[in-house]
Amino acid sequence: MELTRKGPANPHLAVADHLADHDGVITRSKATDLGLSRHQVQNRLDTGLWTTESQGVYLSAEHRLTEAARVRIAVAAHGGVADRSTAAWWHGLLDELPGPLTVSVPRTTRNRLQLGFEVEAKRRTFPAEDLTTVRELPVTDLPLTVLQVAAEHEDGIAIMDRALQERRVHLTDLRRSLERNAGSFGMHRARMLLEAAEDPSESEAERLFVRLLKEYNIDGWSQQVPFCGYRLDFAWVDEQIGVEIHGWKFHKNHDRWDRDQKKGNQLALMSWLPLSFSWARLVTEPDACMRELIEAIELRRAM
Repeated sequence: MELTRKGPANPHLAVADHLADHDGVITRSKATDLGLSRHQVQNRLDTGLWTTESQGVYLSAEHRLTEAARVRIAVAAHGGVADRSTAAWWHGLLDELPGPLTVSVPRTTRNRLQLGFEVEAKRRTFPAEDLTTVRELPVTDLPLTVLQVAAEHEDGIAIMDRALQERRVHLTDLRRSLERNAGSFGMHRARMLLEAAEDPSESEAERLFVRLLKEYNIDGWSQQVPFCGYRLDFAWVDEQIGVEIHGWKFHKNHDRWDRDQKKGNQLALMSWLPLSFSWARLVTEPDACMRELIEAIELRRAM
């Protein structure tokens, strides 16, 4: 006969288990669902066992107000879902929790809440396919979260690239989520990033590099220059500078990565100056990239 494990019949034990699993956070409705009476809930507040963090949202005095607890409080207080950078942290895409916390609430929500920490709440709804529950917290699903954080976070391109590298998401998942949420804030930039990621070649990155060269009036370059059995993406032959442009890391296989290394080593052996720029840097740091290139050209011309 198969035995099934039942939860604690004692409501006090059930509440203790809930607090342990939810970073010390509990709502009034959850406490009564687990069997506590309204009087028992009030008694815990009166005796200091629980503190009120928002209307109907409490923190156990036995637990610290950790980052995870703040996220749970923010979501419970707003009756919404964690999204954007907060969802990215909850999914493990970010090592540190950015502030302010980010949640989305139903469009009908009108209350402005004052919590002990800053929360940015946006009124919007998402398709059911783009919502999930992680560790019993409602959050945006991983593909939508990746799109949101890629569009809004300063390191968003690297975050999307890493999620694809680690196969936590796939391009088809991102594309479907993008089409379902095409009108949402930030999706225009997300679409641009996704289209670049869907291109397995380096062509988009190279086109961007050419646009920057023209914008900064940098001349003297040639493209696809033969060199010792390789081809350089860009070269300043007179100055002996070779530039390689890299797209998304998740497209790189070992053979391609190994060939790029050998090419860079061959440039150095022939007294050329090897430089490389990633698509992510060209998008997020165009001034810095062009400044590095200009300094290299000026240095070589002065030799």
